[in-house]
Order: sequence, then structure tokens, then C-alpha cells
Amino acid sequence: MSEEKKRPDCFRCRYLKITYDPSHPYECRALGFRSKIIPNLEAFRASGITCQMFAAKR
Repeated sequence: MSEEKKRPDCFRCRYLKITYDPSHPYECRALGFRSKIIPNLEAFRASGITCQMFAAKR
């Protein structure tokens, strides 16, 4: 299984927030940052580790 398949789906995470800022439309409330790309990809690019804060929506 590729690394892409192992990453959690941000759209199913309770910490994902969609912002009104077109330059940074995604926000991860758990990690405290906004990004132009999906937060789990941004976190992986920065640290090389898959997101450890994923929590499924209820």
C-alpha cells in the first residue's frame, strides 16, 4: 500500500475547517495552521510523518 493511501482523510476529520481565505482555504485546528493544500499533506511535507492528530467526525 502506498504512503498516499495510509494518510488519514482530512475531510473525515473533526479538526478540518474550510476558511473563507482563498489563499489558505484549509485550516487544521488540531495543529494550528492554515494551508493552501490539504493539511495532512502539508504536515507530511514538513515532518515526513503522517498526521497523528486525526479524529473521526461523530
